[in-house]
Amino acid sequence: MSRRDGAVTPSHWVGVILLRMNGSLFARLLRRDLFWYYRLRLSPDIPTFWRNFWLLMTHLGGARVTVAACLVGLFFPISRYASAHTSVALLVAFLISQIIKRSVSRERPAETRRGNTVIEPPDRFSFPSGHSAAAMSVAAMYALTFPSLGIWLLPLAVLVGYSRVALGVHYPLDVVAGQAIALLTAGLLRLW
Repeated sequence: MSRRDGAVTPSHWVGVILLRMNGSLFARLLRRDLFWYYRLRLSPDIPTFWRNFWLLMTHLGGARVTVAACLVGLFFPISRYASAHTSVALLVAFLISQIIKRSVSRERPAETRRGNTVIEPPDRFSFPSGHSAAAMSVAAMYALTFPSLGIWLLPLAVLVGYSRVALGVHYPLDVVAGQAIALLTAGLLRLW
């Protein structure tokens, strides 16, 4: 029997059940994301020391620092290969993040009036976190080439991600997605 006859096929019901299940899973995921955002976000009146510390952490994932981290390796023969691959990983992770960010168009927490930010957001959209993707792509590529650096760089990249939530400009899922993009990019480029 086809749908034109007015009958509902089993595949139709499977599609409806999966759609409802995915919808509820997605809604639960977003509720959890919001819950953790409120738990991890700093209040705007934090002490100056901690505010400056988290500002420093967040700037480590910015364009100036991540590009500089890629370029500085070009000056040393032992790290030229790693630096070139890190530059490509940073560029690819950035492009993927920006394409997804413009496609999804998830508003930042301050835009939805769900929280106050400690800093001014760099743009309107939140998902995925570009700072987290940039910091993790640089850290992962250098860690894959020089494993002893991974002990320092990977936790630093995680702190950059946390700083984005703590300062109120990203939800936790934004950070996880940005870091996942970076890790996948670094892993695939390493195989190449």
